[in-house]
Parts: sequence; structure tokens; C-alpha cells
Amino acid sequence: MKKSILATVIAGTIFNMAYAIEPAGINMENGVTVTPIINMGTKIDDNIFSKATDEKSSAIVTIAPSVNFLLNDGINQHSLDVGITSGTYLSSSDDNFLDGFLSFNSHLEPSSQSRFDFALDANWVTEPRGTGITEGLGDNVTEPLTYADQTFAAGYEYGALSTPARIAFEVKYYNKGYTNFSDTTQYRDFDSVKLGSTFYYNTHAATDVFVEVNQDAIEYDNTKANEVTRNSDDYRALAGIKWEATALTSGTAKLGYQKKDFESASRANFSGLSWEAGVIWQPLSYTIIAFDTSRAARDPNVEGDYINESQYSLNWTHNWNEKISSTLGTSFTDEDYSGVSRTDETTTYSASVNYSLTRWIDMSAFIDVTDKDSTRDGILFDKNVIGMNFTVSM
Repeated sequence: MKKSILATVIAGTIFNMAYAIEPAGINMENGVTVTPIINMGTKIDDNIFSKATDEKSSAIVTIAPSVNFLLNDGINQHSLDVGITSGTYLSSSDDNFLDGFLSFNSHLEPSSQSRFDFALDANWVTEPRGTGITEGLGDNVTEPLTYADQTFAAGYEYGALSTPARIAFEVKYYNKGYTNFSDTTQYRDFDSVKLGSTFYYNTHAATDVFVEVNQDAIEYDNTKANEVTRNSDDYRALAGIKWEATALTSGTAKLGYQKKDFESASRANFSGLSWEAGVIWQPLSYTIIAFDTSRAARDPNVEGDYINESQYSLNWTHNWNEKISSTLGTSFTDEDYSGVSRTDETTTYSASVNYSLTRWIDMSAFIDVTDKDSTRDGILFDKNVIGMNFTVSM
């Protein structure tokens, strides 16, 4: 069932806002700044299970308190974020959720030539019915899936920022495990270990050129009977350029080669072009246009060996005055599945107006439109979401 995207966009251009508030933290005697923030929102989703037919709509109310602890001496910085998000579906109480996150980041500079970065993240997440593992099967389960994931990353960079050359090393561990419907979800629990290195050359024109290589070893906990393992090694080598803000633009772009080797010879390996790019254009001091694109092979949620995915997005943000800003955006994602006959194309549109009531209160109203087409029956759907958000700080 197709809906009129234009009509929905016009109806929803009423206000989507998220102007940046300026929270005032609490300064503790030990030098730590504590900054609490609470986000409250309500929205109407006309297709909560992301179905092609027999869509179900619901109003959804969310409350998300969080707190940041920051210790910053001007060179070294340590930050801890803790928060939860509560969601209530007024027409589908089985989909109510309570998510949480914990995030720690640390940046250390023992000398002008050495920099260390550490990150530790833990998330407890609800996967809405009709997404992820239940894509196309939203009403076949009695409640949403839930999972927990953890990430640990460490990086080291050697070389003074004033010198022409620097080299960086990175290690990252990621773990994802579902916490319900284990008969099905156990086959999508996995760990990955990524090792990488990047060599930078500074042209002294606010521009770095670099070469990046990395390997990501992905290992699934379980393999379903009569199937072959999904374990694989992902290799990438890319060359890129990063430039700081010039008169009009700033950004990063890298292009290279990706090779994905599966442990099982029964699965199709991938080798081909991969890229990532993000460019910000600021033709005026009060308007910004951002373009992002990427292409890479990734693991699928449900079927196939891998997905060759290309993404493009364009956003325009305009500050009309000190209190009001607006954002218009669109994105397109093309997913070509290997191992099964399936191609998906997803187009999104978004509009928002943001209003800063005071230094510590922001208000936003928004609309998001999603149009997904697929060669696989039951996967295509349309979705329209309209809502308002409030952000309150101290």
C-alpha cells in the first residue's frame, strides 16, 4: 500500500526541532562537571510493525533521562554518560520498552608526540517488531526482541600534530547477544575483533592525506542445524583525505578495496570497491548542507551471505534566527543480497523545525517518511512518523 509522500511532508512541515541547548553543569570540588539532561517526546507511527499490508498505528511516548560526568584539564579528558529510555505504546502495550546505556571515553596526551584514546560502551536495546531479525515478520512474535551489546576500543597515535607524518593504531572488540526468543536469536549472537592502522601525512594546508588498513574477525556463537557457519574475516585497505574547515567546506573521504572471506567455502566471498565520505558545505554562516555516502559489504540480519550496501544522504540545516532553525533531509540505501535473490531500496525524507525556548529548554516537532521497496515479498513497506520532543537541562 503506497501513501502520498508529498501530502505527508506538507502536513508534517509543522515543526521538528532540536536546537542545541546550552546546559549548565554542576561543578564538583574534585573537578568533575555533572550535567543532567532529560528528553521527552511523543510521536504517532502509522506502521509500527513495518508491514506491507494491515498496518497498525500507535502513539508512542518516550522519556529519556541521562547524565554526563566530565573531567577535563584542558589536555586530558574523561567522560562518563549514563541514561535510560522508556517507551510506551498507547495502542500496543506489548511493545513498551525500557532501554539503557553506559558510555565511557578517555583521551590522554602524556606528551606532544603521544595520544591515547579509550572507549567502553554497553547498551541494552529493544529491537522493534518488524526490524532486524523479525524483518517482514513483525506480527509473528508476541513482543519485541531485546539484546545487549558491548564495545571496547583503544587507540594510540604517535607523532606531533605539527610534524608532517603520524601513525595510529586501533583495536576494537564488539559483542552482541540477544536476551529473549533464544530458539531463534541464538544464531545471531556474535563477537568481532578489529585491528587497524592509519598513516597520516599533513600537507600543512589544513589537510591530511592518509592510508588505512584493518581486519575485522567476526565469529558467531552458534550455527543452525543444516546451515553453514557465518564466521568471516573482513579486510579493508583505503586511501583518503581529510580537510579542516576552509572558507566553505570541511570533510573526509576515503576510497579503497574490501575483501570478505567466509570460513565456509559454501558461502560466497566478497571483493570489491568500498568507500566512505562526509562533506559539510557552509555557504553562509547560518546555513549548512551535509552530504554523506558509503559503500561496503556487511552481514545480513536474516538471509543471504552478505549485503553489498550503498548509502547516500543529504541534509540542509538553516538557522533563521537565534531561536529557530530547520532541517530538511533525504537518504537512499541500496542493498544487494548475495546468496539469495533479493534487492532492497529504501528512501527516507525528514523535515524538522527547532525552537529554543530558553537556554535550558529546547522544543522540536518533526516528520519522518520511509518508503522501502524489495524484490522479496513481505519486506516492502511505507511508514510515516510525526512527533514532538522536548529537551530540558539545568
